Amino acid sequence: MQLRADQQEFATAVGWVAKGLPRHTGTPILLGLLLTAGPDGATISGTDQAVSARISLHCQIDAEGTCLVPGRILAEITKLLPPGPVTLTADGHRFAISCGDAVYSLPLLPLADYPATGSPAAEYELALEAGAFAAAVEQVAVSAARDDVVPALTGINLNFSGDAVELASTDRYRLGIARVEVTEQANPYEVLVPAKVLAELTRAFAGDGGRLLLSLTGETFHLRNTTRSAWVRTLTGPYPSYRRIVPQHTPISATVDRLALRDVVRRLSVVADGMTPIWLEHGAGTLRVRAGSDDDASGAETLASTGTGDALTIAFTAHLLLDAINSFDSAKLTTAYTGARKPAVLTGANGNGEPDCDYLHVLTPRLLPQ
Repeated sequence: MQLRADQQEFATAVGWVAKGLPRHTGTPILLGLLLTAGPDGATISGTDQAVSARISLHCQIDAEGTCLVPGRILAEITKLLPPGPVTLTADGHRFAISCGDAVYSLPLLPLADYPATGSPAAEYELALEAGAFAAAVEQVAVSAARDDVVPALTGINLNFSGDAVELASTDRYRLGIARVEVTEQANPYEVLVPAKVLAELTRAFAGDGGRLLLSLTGETFHLRNTTRSAWVRTLTGPYPSYRRIVPQHTPISATVDRLALRDVVRRLSVVADGMTPIWLEHGAGTLRVRAGSDDDASGAETLASTGTGDALTIAFTAHLLLDAINSFDSAKLTTAYTGARKPAVLTGANGNGEPDCDYLHVLTPRLLPQ
């Protein structure tokens, strides 16, 4: 096998696939990248058996073939090569990389031991806009659990129905729900996908732009466009009935400048370290944000706000509140309440205060004496 490719394009392609290779494994063959050159073009593939990735490579094929190359060292070498054309040659048991005066050689891995990474036939399939889906995944991923004590809570639940997909994640302290329109009517189905993996993959697909095709086969969730594809093993186990967490009646609300609130909470987090709460005091036309105590470091700042309902004082864990604020990209942020001891509902709003209904974040308050 022999290929000629641009150094930057090859390094980017290899780097994306190699990023998903396992760092520690009892199956060393999974540390390899599969390079394939045939009549339909060249591809680079890799898998850790939970996630598989494949990308097409724009190159000149001088000789067709397939080989398995140590992935991480190939990625490191190609990333540091000088710009220009790169010649890649598999001959016997060695893989040669030539770029200008630079020549590197790597041992090939046994191809016969590598697991199959073919594209499965889809049970469900639909298309949506890659950028919109990636943005929604980034928003709800904030609410997914970071540990795997309850594996289902580390995932994002995707509920496809009609003309949209609803994304949801929760770690029991917070809940994110987003909605993305699909380009065609979807058959109803639901799937739970690891949040961290899905966020990383959709970020790459969003960079390509255009449409993203999603499909499900058994316990495998598939993402693909015209140049790259990925397969993810889905999570199992019952997912919480998250809609019941969302308060249906919130008579108290306040809308503030989101970036101003973010900066205030960020500053007050200096004195609200650990489990020290940040208090929000909603009044007539103002939001007072405070943290700390008279016996220790403390601080307070006041922002202008618009809202409805009675005055309210409520406490939140600092980093959870900051995560919630940062999960929005809107100009303004509306917080709505049933009471000081009930979950708060955060939604975005544009500069005129008009709500954005495509994403909401539910945050559980700290139950502390005022």
